[in-house]
Amino acid sequence: MADKSAGNTQTVAERLRSYRSVMTTAELAIASELMGNYPVSGLLPIVQLAAKAGVSAPTVTRLITKLGYSGYSAFHDALRQEVQARMFSPLDVYPEEEKADTDPVSRAASSYIASITSTFQHIDNRDVKAAVAALADPARNVSLMGGRYSHVLARHLGAYLSLLRTGVSVVPADSGGRIGSLVDLGDRSVVVVYDFRRYQQVSVDWGVAALKRGAFLIVVTDQYLSPLSSQADALLTANTAGVEPFDSMTGAFAVTEMLISEVARSIGTNARDRLADYERLQIKEEDPRIRRRP
Repeated sequence: MADKSAGNTQTVAERLRSYRSVMTTAELAIASELMGNYPVSGLLPIVQLAAKAGVSAPTVTRLITKLGYSGYSAFHDALRQEVQARMFSPLDVYPEEEKADTDPVSRAASSYIASITSTFQHIDNRDVKAAVAALADPARNVSLMGGRYSHVLARHLGAYLSLLRTGVSVVPADSGGRIGSLVDLGDRSVVVVYDFRRYQQVSVDWGVAALKRGAFLIVVTDQYLSPLSSQADALLTANTAGVEPFDSMTGAFAVTEMLISEVARSIGTNARDRLADYERLQIKEEDPRIRRRP
């Protein structure tokens, strides 16, 4: 029997999230076990996975079939491919000069549209609403952390959230800054961690430390899932497919800007008034005629 997943680029995690709303209680227990230490937990023998989830082996098989795999072996193969994908290097897909695309615009458009479409197909509204509610709460301070390249996403979110509310800070990249940022975290704190392959242990450790201090954790990651994903209070994934050789942050930027828009909508009048005040000050600073007035 051919694997139903042929030609389908969805990760196991994406499939689990897509089917979550129609899973039985037993299937949800399996899904929870799989996501708890993803993707390693899914590489266990079927009897061990069933025992850990507290269900029977046939129940695991039924879920695997529902996810679109021809059997447990095909399911394992998919997870092994994901493990390899997590070790991705731009050198693996570096374009050869003689194979340069003659229509780069169409190729890029196709890639990025597909990436954004996949991104929003696999985001759970419950996670979005939980993240927005936390970020829009004026009684909570917000700390944002990015990785080696994803720090631009944290700064982008921070710049715009700061226009809408107070108490927003971006975690510094240096060791002292990261440690210092943990000191004031508590159960009224919200932290957002951006972590994409190759996942950074520094980001994972910081997120775990924030959780231990009681912070609400929002993780924004790729389709292969940061090791921090299983501990997130709200998990937002973005597809990273794009034009080679590098992973794309287009989907992640779209997710970030969705959060900004929804937070503005959630805060409402107070955010609008704060933004209007900022606009007045900005115009005054940038217009030399206004600056000359006594």
